[in-house]
Amino acid sequence: MIKIREVEDKDIIPLADVLPTFEPPFAGTTKETWLRRFKIWWTSNPAYTPEIPRGWILENDTTIVGFIGNMPVKFLIRGEERIAVAAVDWIVEPSFRIFSFDLFKEYMNQKSVSLFLFNTEKKQIIKILKRYKFKEYILPLTQTEYHYIINRKQVNLILKEFIFGRKFPHLTDFSEILKRLRRVISAYVSQKPIIRCDGLPGGEYTTSLCTSCDISFSRIWESYMASCDVTLSHDSKTLNWLYFSSIEPRKRVVIQCRRSRDKTLAGYMVFDIERDKKSEPGTMKLKDMCVEDNNPRVLASLLSFAIEIGEQNDAALLVVWTNSQVTDTYFRSMFKMSCDAQYNRYIRLSDTCDVGSESLTVCPSLIAPPHGIDHL
Repeated sequence: MIKIREVEDKDIIPLADVLPTFEPPFAGTTKETWLRRFKIWWTSNPAYTPEIPRGWILENDTTIVGFIGNMPVKFLIRGEERIAVAAVDWIVEPSFRIFSFDLFKEYMNQKSVSLFLFNTEKKQIIKILKRYKFKEYILPLTQTEYHYIINRKQVNLILKEFIFGRKFPHLTDFSEILKRLRRVISAYVSQKPIIRCDGLPGGEYTTSLCTSCDISFSRIWESYMASCDVTLSHDSKTLNWLYFSSIEPRKRVVIQCRRSRDKTLAGYMVFDIERDKKSEPGTMKLKDMCVEDNNPRVLASLLSFAIEIGEQNDAALLVVWTNSQVTDTYFRSMFKMSCDAQYNRYIRLSDTCDVGSESLTVCPSLIAPPHGIDHL
């Protein structure tokens, strides 16, 4: 008999046992992987309460054959704190796919939330989301990524990541491949070092690794969020959860830049060091950033320190994007390698949300769940 029910305490261990057997896409995961995920999604999540479903299970008699996770996160709607829920790891065994949509409907039937979040690149799922009135938002703001070569010896990884990276050019688009190849050559020939502004005694700024977020991390976002009606809550509890819940083999690094005179926060960046295998060189990718007044001296200090961290952690490339036109102009002057980048976010206001959705300015985030939490 087929049935769908909410995830209960008794299901945590059985779910962690069965999900690694769903191949693909969970090949390489283990029971311990899933137990860590569940802890991040629910136990350590500051937005989670027992009233929020942890997800739903599809059962054939007593056998788990499908699952959709439900991860809450705090959002602000016109300055008021609300709960959004992200659908995570929606999976059903092939022989029971006819019931997949029933799991999704359980997720969409939640009445106590204000926003639904979904990230995907699969065309079939996108059709479903649009049918359910999800709107697509494309990030980053300038839709451009910039690359900086950290280790010049790692030619294979640099070519693979930059020329045949996230947005793979069609083989027929030979001109795009040549354009990217010319940019790689230009970087090898004329890439200039990014000079830190805090390297001397008495310098204006001090840059360092960060291990937790205080209230200054929330305050620095205030001017950015002033023009947003709908945005991720940047309270310190949410930021600490997002930034410091990393699961290996990816490694998350938070870099802060503070004024030397009074230790106030001037800006920060969050990176993931991503690698296909632990034994291989990695790529240091920007996941979140906030720099007060887009100050180029602060940007230079953060970027230079990030390159040093990349060198220490066997990263071959630094990949960054911008969240303002001012910063984009600065990056264009600093980096020799750039390419188009698009990250899709799908957001829908709940029918029970008592605001006019058509007039809202929505500011999605690259760090917001489900991809903001570092799963693997």
